[in-house]
Amino acid sequence: MKATVIDADGAPTIETVPDPGLAPPGQLLLRVDAAALNPADVKVIEGQFAGRFLRARTQPLVPGFDFSGVVEAIGDGVASPRVGQAVFGHLPYSSKNTQGSLADYLVVPAESVGPKPDEVSHPTAAATATTGLTALQALRDLGRLRPGGRVLINGASGGVGAHAVQIARLLGAEAVVGTCSAAKMDFVAGLGAEPVDYRQTAFPATPGGPFDVVFDAAATASYRAARALLTDDGAYITTLPGFGLLFDMLAAAFSRRTAGVVVVKSQAADLTQLGGWLADGALETPLDTTVDRADVAEGLARLKSGAVKGKVAVRMR
Repeated sequence: MKATVIDADGAPTIETVPDPGLAPPGQLLLRVDAAALNPADVKVIEGQFAGRFLRARTQPLVPGFDFSGVVEAIGDGVASPRVGQAVFGHLPYSSKNTQGSLADYLVVPAESVGPKPDEVSHPTAAATATTGLTALQALRDLGRLRPGGRVLINGASGGVGAHAVQIARLLGAEAVVGTCSAAKMDFVAGLGAEPVDYRQTAFPATPGGPFDVVFDAAATASYRAARALLTDDGAYITTLPGFGLLFDMLAAAFSRRTAGVVVVKSQAADLTQLGGWLADGALETPLDTTVDRADVAEGLARLKSGAVKGKVAVRMR
């Protein structure tokens, strides 16, 4: 099969790689129609320390986690989805994962995909998987967000942040404040948040609080910086684990507040929820750029530029 492979110089090229073979029991053989790019892909491609925990450093190195495609075959014991059904999801962020979604085919667990609604394009579905699930699981599960709550999204213009603003509203948040650069304030306001220019306002002084949830989607703040912005039983959530978070969690343990990191999981029920919101127009996945598979280098450059509003998707067919 054909796949995007990262060469010795770190550049993406399209090469022929081994086919994944038949679907084992409980698994699906999936034809990939679209993929999406995330900051995690940059970490993997550049060989950053964090990238070692996101994907196995096997050769050939095929990047990509998000996917949307059609089920080609099913393994024993799989009742759903069926062959020919369109599905979407993402590969696990794990040092044991040897696959990349920028390939013609993938083998994935049946319970890790959700049905792609007919009203939703493959690029949109692929671009929703990781970031939409991250936002949903962070706000609902770790943030314990309830109707009437107040939410601060740090980094509201990125893929996770853009979804988090909207999902906070869908979960009933009374008010959502989002930090971003001045150039992206109109974009963030259009998503449903009150935008705050992080270059003009120091994070601990962000107006609009106290907040029930502070979601550090950009992973540039800390619990210590967010503590003064939280309600007495508020939750701080980040997307990037680190040694500092251990101290944050310890500090939070001496109060009713919580501090934690979201570890996203591709789950059928949550993907079905996201697909339903997309289909009825309640949720929008902003596509900053959509490139063909031959132009992945262009998509990665756009992602690394810092100018992205939303997501970068890749058409595989």
